[in-house]
Amino acid sequence: MALPSSFAQLKLADIFTSRMVIQQQTQLDIKGWATPGSTVLVTCSWTENTLSSVADDAGKWQASVQTPAASLDPVEISVESGTESVLLTDVLVGEVWLCSGQSNMEWSVADSRYEPNLLRGSSYPHIRHFKVQHAVELAPRDTLISAGWEVCTDESVQHFSAVAFFFARDLADKLKVPIGLVNSTWGGSQVESWISGEGMASSPLFKTYMDNFPGSWAEADARSMRKIADYALGTGEKRPEPDEELRYTDPEFDISAWKSASPMFAWDWQNLWAFRGTGFMATDVVLGDRAASVQSLLHLGHADLDAELYINGVRTWTGKNAGGASITLPPGVFKSGENRIVYKQQLNNASGWVEMGMRGADSDFYLRTAEGTHSLAGDWRVMPSFNEPFYFVHSSNNLGTAIYNAMIHPLAGFPLQGVIWYQGESNAARAYEYRESFQLLIRDWRRIWKREMPFLFVQLANYEAGGGNSASGSEWAELREAQEMALDLPSTGMAVTIDIGESGDIHPKNKHDVGTRLAWEALRVAYKSGTAPGSPTKPRVKFCLGKAKVIYPDTYKLRTTDKYGYVNGFELAGCDGVFRYAKAEIRKNRIVVSAETAGRPRALRYAWADDPNDVNLFTSDGKPVAPFRTDKWEGRTAGAKFE
Repeated sequence: MALPSSFAQLKLADIFTSRMVIQQQTQLDIKGWATPGSTVLVTCSWTENTLSSVADDAGKWQASVQTPAASLDPVEISVESGTESVLLTDVLVGEVWLCSGQSNMEWSVADSRYEPNLLRGSSYPHIRHFKVQHAVELAPRDTLISAGWEVCTDESVQHFSAVAFFFARDLADKLKVPIGLVNSTWGGSQVESWISGEGMASSPLFKTYMDNFPGSWAEADARSMRKIADYALGTGEKRPEPDEELRYTDPEFDISAWKSASPMFAWDWQNLWAFRGTGFMATDVVLGDRAASVQSLLHLGHADLDAELYINGVRTWTGKNAGGASITLPPGVFKSGENRIVYKQQLNNASGWVEMGMRGADSDFYLRTAEGTHSLAGDWRVMPSFNEPFYFVHSSNNLGTAIYNAMIHPLAGFPLQGVIWYQGESNAARAYEYRESFQLLIRDWRRIWKREMPFLFVQLANYEAGGGNSASGSEWAELREAQEMALDLPSTGMAVTIDIGESGDIHPKNKHDVGTRLAWEALRVAYKSGTAPGSPTKPRVKFCLGKAKVIYPDTYKLRTTDKYGYVNGFELAGCDGVFRYAKAEIRKNRIVVSAETAGRPRALRYAWADDPNDVNLFTSDGKPVAPFRTDKWEGRTAGAKFE
């Protein structure tokens, strides 16, 4: 995509700003735009040669130079064309890493609440951070949105990716060179949005999707509406008439066909992605005589849009519940027996970023009456309006490849040492497919950068996502397995974090250990430290005499934090295929596992759950052992496909 003509004057690609870090000892393509046909001269302070380029018909120009070895001493880059000039100062030469993924990589130092004295940000002015702002496009673009490169200080570090900062700090301490962090992340994003259109089209998994890729946002929005209708109504063709929607607040209206949803999460995360308009949420609560005869207090978390509250068909409140306010209701509003509560949201004059639905902790949803407190944190029923005004936000997960087009393509070709990646939460429901899609992403980016650059990633931490385990099936365990499979690709490394998650928070605060574990893998994969992977994976397992013996390479010395020497998290299944708790002990650096009720052992699993929060098996230097299973039985995500 050419730069708009109004910007045809001399301009560098957005990644080129003062205070930047460039990759050492490689070819650097300095590029930008100028008046078509004009000559552009580039001077770099580390070489005596002046580079020359002529802007093409679209105004694009490019000049290539070999970069020197890393140094803490700054260099300069000067660009001239006619009477125009740009001077980049305080440029450092070192190691540049692309930091990408969803919210746990985007999560800032400030969000993680580290005390400034623990960060020592001002001690690392040679760590620089470049944040790419959120954007999506239907076609690849050459420009991006960013405020430029930031020097690490006690103040600026608060805005850095926390994982990336601790990763960079560890590398800077060990390598004694500048570290550049290119932060292109988006919370909640799915992996398919980060893959290029060419990459998607090359895969049998996504070729049909790309063959039918929308040519305009209007077409994309129409598809989104069909998906919403398919989900909410069971059909994308037949829509409710306006008269039917008027009856949604009637307590006699049958809402049994409406979809169930949690009030604690916005609609975007409950199969109603990107819809903005009028929407209904309804629930029934059974009360006694005392509750109906006195004043009551209703609390419904917080929400962004104007709303109306209907109780038993009567509008009892209007307003905006932005601050999580309590609603006082007079006697007589409720009745003895079953009561219908309907919360109707309306778009009205909303502007900026808003979300449909409500949000909050389970304790934020309740009805307090003379009988006590009734929790309203259970399932509600939801239904969007198909007759009132609506629109779709163009955000992270509208389409595959859309984030790549706006947030990765403009960086393509900028020299990197490698990539650190933290993503997968949004793909957990399609974990089996992630076995292919994640590896496709790695191969795709390596194709675009034209080198087998190191690709390091974080295996998902423990989190009580859907309560999944071996008995019910675990999407998160299957996603971790899919991530581990990417280690079959060369120049990859995985930071295991199964021990530092938080059961009730998808964003665990401990980003320090995540960053340092990624740095360990970087030293091993990119800088050839000669060490083994930080966490052992894929053990050999032998079944014999009713027991299982788990064997890791002798380079790892195993230990458990249990004072009696027992290891948590192991399960054995016999011929019935049912997994049962198993006793496990470390004996001569081997783990011996047995279960009295499993019969002849047929399969073994370790930490196979969304939230195996009691893991206590580590290497001697404190790295957790990765989850694994020996069986290949079909999981709960085998049939889920990207659409």
